[in-house]
Amino acid sequence: MQIYSAVTPCDRFERHPRAVALGLFDGIHLGHRRVIGTTVGFVDAASCVLTFEGASALKPHASALCSEAETARLLETLGVDEWMRCDFETIRHLSPEAFVREVLVEQLGATHVCCGFNFRFGKGGVGDAALLTELGARYGFEVHVTDATCDGGETISSKRIRSLIEQGNLREATRLLGHPFVIDTEVRHGQALGRTLAFPTINQLLPPCFVQPRYGVYTSTVVLDGRTYRGITNVGCRPTVGGTFPTVETWIDGFDGDLYGQSPRVMLTSFLRDERKFDAVDALKAQIAADRDAAHAALDADGIRAILFDFDDTLQNRPAAFRRYMTYFLQTYLPSRLGDEEAYREAVRLNNSGYVEYLQFFTAMPKALGVPNPPTAEALFKEYQRVFPTFVHLFDGARETLEALRAEGFRLGIVTNGPLVQQHRKIDVSGLRPLLDTVVVSSEEGVAKPDAELFLRAAARLNVSPKQCLFVGDHPQNDIAGAMNAGMRAVFLDTRLPSCERDDVPTLHSVRELLEYLKKEDILS
Repeated sequence: MQIYSAVTPCDRFERHPRAVALGLFDGIHLGHRRVIGTTVGFVDAASCVLTFEGASALKPHASALCSEAETARLLETLGVDEWMRCDFETIRHLSPEAFVREVLVEQLGATHVCCGFNFRFGKGGVGDAALLTELGARYGFEVHVTDATCDGGETISSKRIRSLIEQGNLREATRLLGHPFVIDTEVRHGQALGRTLAFPTINQLLPPCFVQPRYGVYTSTVVLDGRTYRGITNVGCRPTVGGTFPTVETWIDGFDGDLYGQSPRVMLTSFLRDERKFDAVDALKAQIAADRDAAHAALDADGIRAILFDFDDTLQNRPAAFRRYMTYFLQTYLPSRLGDEEAYREAVRLNNSGYVEYLQFFTAMPKALGVPNPPTAEALFKEYQRVFPTFVHLFDGARETLEALRAEGFRLGIVTNGPLVQQHRKIDVSGLRPLLDTVVVSSEEGVAKPDAELFLRAAARLNVSPKQCLFVGDHPQNDIAGAMNAGMRAVFLDTRLPSCERDDVPTLHSVRELLEYLKKEDILS
């Protein structure tokens, strides 16, 4: 992804078709994902996110929900090609029409423009989505307006999520964000007090103009050198030792190393208690030990608290989705074979249920089908990551099962292998993400199933232990063996393979059967 900072109307970029997402995007939450995801869906235009530097003047009480580095990382997972950070002071005087003409058309060459239902633009914020649509028709680009994204009858907004974080409700905030709440500033030197207390910590400051979590103690998780660690994090002013400004101090259980100068991504997972001032350092030390013991006790408790799923061939009927994609492919590149069953069978054989090296697949498949002058494998793969998710096809009962599990209080997540953009887009398009507490994608994490580490990361981000997790998947090695090696219980779905060949793992024939299985096992009342 290309990042352009301090963009002004005077700048000139290579003029090519762009699908432009407009907004502050100060948290990349579920509502933002819908707007940005729309731009990524156009195969005839580069996806571009245009944000406004210094626009906080419009919302003086606003504060960001993720850092600039985290925003960039999230935009990449969404498949964005360009992030343009416009200097708001250079455009705030422009009328709505001047902004459209000078910035969107003359500067960016927009062919599609996407925004939320409440987007305002132009001097004084007099322009709205309706005017943008009218101007788009006049200047030759399509406007796509996203309706409010709601949860529990209430619009998902940065203001709502900010309030949850300020209250310490990290689980709900994380779900509405659609990604972990992260502190990722550089580790700085502190007073070294943690070492004298036998709980050495890493010390970070909150990023500038960042939301301030409720002062207190949290459970947290961080990945260091490819391994997941759990932690206890204090957010506050450290009143016992005379602190005067907010810091983030994290004790990382089992880690003994030097992180000075690095910027680890500390993910807050749940609130334990409010920050307190103690009369003596020894009392503080005793409380830190009690916090650690309380976190460990919660993880040692019996019972299933979380249910994790694979996505393809478990929640999604991937063969049905792939057939719909191949109809698109043939219609686009080889219409003479549209409806030719032999062409579909050959493509399915080469695709091997998605267990392929994709550049090899997109080299071999057009050649095998006889596509004349096909695009490069790289171009076809990029198109595939954008287009294939639009054909997502959930199994009957998948959504209803997750809704029922959520209503029962289970924490829910997806752990999946696959290309980064493709997997995230499939989950977004499926509409399941608002039901999930975590999504862990192998290509984002740098580790893949069946490695137990991927499963451990999902459990840590849900603030549960592996033994408190049940994993539901369709692949004997990647899903079942991987989850069990991580210490989880497992259930096999035979949607693609007839058996996992393990006597100690129950087999179900559809995701609908999961609720009955849980009742039979006294996991679900």
